[in-house]
Amino acid sequence: MEKVRNISITMLGVIYVIYYFLLVIFGGKISFSTFWLMLAIVMFLIGMIKKLEKNKKIKVNKSVKKIFTILVSLGAVSFIIIEGFIIASGSNNKFKQSDYLLILGAGLRGERMSLALSQRMYKSLEYIDKYPDVKIIVSGGKGPREYITEAEAMKRFLVKHGVDENNIVKEEKSTSTAENIEYTKEKLKQIDGRTDIKISIVTTNFHMFRAQFLAKRVGFDTYAVPAKLHFLLIPNYYVREYFAVINSYIFDRIGDGSRVLNKT
Repeated sequence: MEKVRNISITMLGVIYVIYYFLLVIFGGKISFSTFWLMLAIVMFLIGMIKKLEKNKKIKVNKSVKKIFTILVSLGAVSFIIIEGFIIASGSNNKFKQSDYLLILGAGLRGERMSLALSQRMYKSLEYIDKYPDVKIIVSGGKGPREYITEAEAMKRFLVKHGVDENNIVKEEKSTSTAENIEYTKEKLKQIDGRTDIKISIVTTNFHMFRAQFLAKRVGFDTYAVPAKLHFLLIPNYYVREYFAVINSYIFDRIGDGSRVLNKT
């Protein structure tokens, strides 16, 4: 049994290393990709410690083992629960009519949209095709190595695909999900005085749960329009989102007057 466990730990480490290099080959500097390399190192260290312990070269304190087991167990339970919410929120495929379609930015390379943003935009076109009169808010500022704002790139895409530019509102200050929501609310206060506005949010499936709970914090009534994620990126971004949800829940205190905004 112990031999099987040690082999499993080593194999996991090898798999994590392979996945890291696949991410590097696929997209260069993909957010969070180094996590897998670090996790591989942890797996190899655990395997080494167990081997040394078996050979009686070191002795790990039983209390340390117990604390480690408890922490890992608690982490696993929280991971399963949060991932359940993330997966459920990103699985909705039914469009509902709303007053505004809010499209969240996802990065540019110069003026060219990232794969994630491109997928969001094509999903937006599906919604607009069904509800052509919807008002559209494109939300995203200008980040490093971006020549224009994400909002401007999204507007250009929509206009190129036949959307009336008079139906498009740009929010160009935001650099995080929390700011997307916060600044969109400020924009809507300027152009629409209603308090019962219904909004459909377009973002990538793994990101939908966090976007919606942040929107709820500022009082938005939202529907989900999730775009698909490339299959190779699924493990990376779903695991990353687990940590992002915890971070946003604690620190992104938007809508309550404290305005603590994280760049995530």
